[in-house]
Amino acid sequence: MRHFLSTLDWSLDELDDLLVRGLRIKRGESTPDFRGKVMALLFFNASMRTRVSFEAGLARFGGHALYVQPGRDTYVFEHREGAVMDGPTQEHVKEAAPVLARYVHAVGIRKSDLITPAATTAEVSGTWKELKADEFMRAYARHSPAPVVNLESNFQHPCQELADRMTLREKLGETRGKKYVLTWAWHPKSLPLATPHSQLLSAAGLGMNVVHLRPQGYDLDPEVVAAARQRAEATGGSLEITDDVDAAYDGAHAVCAKSYGSMRSWGHFEKERKDKEPLRPRWIVDADKMGRTNGAIFMHCLPIRRNVKATDAVLDGPKSVVVDQAENRMWAQVALLEHLFTGERCMP
Repeated sequence: MRHFLSTLDWSLDELDDLLVRGLRIKRGESTPDFRGKVMALLFFNASMRTRVSFEAGLARFGGHALYVQPGRDTYVFEHREGAVMDGPTQEHVKEAAPVLARYVHAVGIRKSDLITPAATTAEVSGTWKELKADEFMRAYARHSPAPVVNLESNFQHPCQELADRMTLREKLGETRGKKYVLTWAWHPKSLPLATPHSQLLSAAGLGMNVVHLRPQGYDLDPEVVAAARQRAEATGGSLEITDDVDAAYDGAHAVCAKSYGSMRSWGHFEKERKDKEPLRPRWIVDADKMGRTNGAIFMHCLPIRRNVKATDAVLDGPKSVVVDQAENRMWAQVALLEHLFTGERCMP
């Protein structure tokens, strides 16, 4: 039994195996058998692609997914050791996790403090150091006899990473030595860091020359940056961090845009919103910037605010692969579930 909470817990060989498996399934060269398999999807946050891609992927191959909203469909969970539960929490994960494992074969959990459909940034309690630990998800996994899949947490979005790896290989073929730009984009809200963390790791593990383009004050977590650099160097690539917009786009083969909040301003998001307003005109992906690339594909995890993070010309252009990238969520996750259900690898 294996959890999928962070790709930092998995080797590059294992991630490459999932990549090959996903491509084979998508091409119809391999057919998983999920008959009788059931997965529970616990969403503390809103979702469209993640929920539907798991439900559709299971259904296509004979399985079934159960959508659960904690706090609405369940009692309020507790995860802390030694908690005296005389307040709002009503059920501890020490009971909930093993009971749910008697009903299903895997559990997916999305729990991120910054994900919200509201017009303003979510209020957070706790420092970044505290929240990046993903204490609830890891506590649940410790007590779960069934595999737990991270559907996005504060720290990582590993399913998005699998889809991005698959998209890069599918669109670029050989990825080693090709230039990948992960660029920060302006946004009226402060968004989570989990997805850009996983996007940085995705390209680094494919041997690409990764450029993280961001304004001053918008660095990613040092632990992720160090892991990405190690991955890139181990696979023949490199990692550069810069705020030079023109140089970053020059000769790129792939450009991925992502908005996220500043760790330097963590918890002071209204002040951050005002401080970053001058960055808006420069930090959007437009046709002029894409024109500096080597015919680069454009990637984004979706949803995307048009003409805020990227212009219509980029999103509607022939090099936009955002819909293909979203589709690959399903194929990559099917590959992951097949591995979690069987324990087998597809490559010797």
